[in-house]
Amino acid sequence: MFKCRDILRQTRNSGSFFDKRNIMLTLAFLRFIGEKFEDGIAKLREYLIAQGLDPDDEEIFAAFFDDATFTDGTYNLPADARWSTIISAPAPQLNVALDTALHNIATSSKQLKGCFVEGTFTTRNLAPNDIKQIVDKVNKISHKAFGEEKYLIGRVYEYFFKEFAVNATKEEGKFYIPHDVVQLIAAMIEPFDGTLYDPCCGSCGMFVQSTDLIREKHGDISRINVYGQEKEAATYRLTKMNLVLRGISHKLGKESDSTFIHDLHKGLHFNYIMANPPFNLKGWYDNNLKNDSRMPTMLGFYIYFLI
Repeated sequence: MFKCRDILRQTRNSGSFFDKRNIMLTLAFLRFIGEKFEDGIAKLREYLIAQGLDPDDEEIFAAFFDDATFTDGTYNLPADARWSTIISAPAPQLNVALDTALHNIATSSKQLKGCFVEGTFTTRNLAPNDIKQIVDKVNKISHKAFGEEKYLIGRVYEYFFKEFAVNATKEEGKFYIPHDVVQLIAAMIEPFDGTLYDPCCGSCGMFVQSTDLIREKHGDISRINVYGQEKEAATYRLTKMNLVLRGISHKLGKESDSTFIHDLHKGLHFNYIMANPPFNLKGWYDNNLKNDSRMPTMLGFYIYFLI
């Protein structure tokens, strides 16, 4: 992924730092979700063979593979959205192939709708040789090459979220919470079941650490439902990708918006609330919040956090 950044620095039309980040994380998403689909198909074949069925039989194939369903959260990708299709596309057609994959994923899954910007690759229109080099580099990121590294997806995403925050300006209001701090917060409240809410979820570090803690304690992440909200559109999309790849059930609202001004989960109550208050932002207060019933709790939490 670092080599991909080097390639993008040299190529024309690669855009800003954030455009480069979006390109790389979107490619990583397609790679990871594509490999997960391939693993799901392989496991399905093994299951059918164990049941004495021939997965290559036309009727069996039509019954199980044409519209495959997976119990582990794997998405049944349309043919044009599979990594095997993307990686085999000729270099001059890669930009179109990638945008076609994103469009087909978004339209075939409610959970993945809103994760992508339509025309991400055709708008940038990277030169064939450049986009081919980048796709080939991303193709090397695989658990088949790295071994059964269950945190590989998270490590890639966390690296770029951290770099994003470090390179952002204070005016953009980005702040990366160190991994150990988030891990400590999760360990303190132990959200092992019920509903977990983060009103300013950012890159969803709180959610990820909570579910990682549950797994370490041999718990069941299906017993926790996460709710969050993020006001930055780009972060909102990347957060959805991150949660989908990790198999975490989530509700982030239909769009990105400010929790202060437009609460997308109004009226709901939660078992746990985790948040990093926006202490580095100025001018966040709005007069409409004067009579907001949430304010005493927010201020109390903020004071506790500072202490």
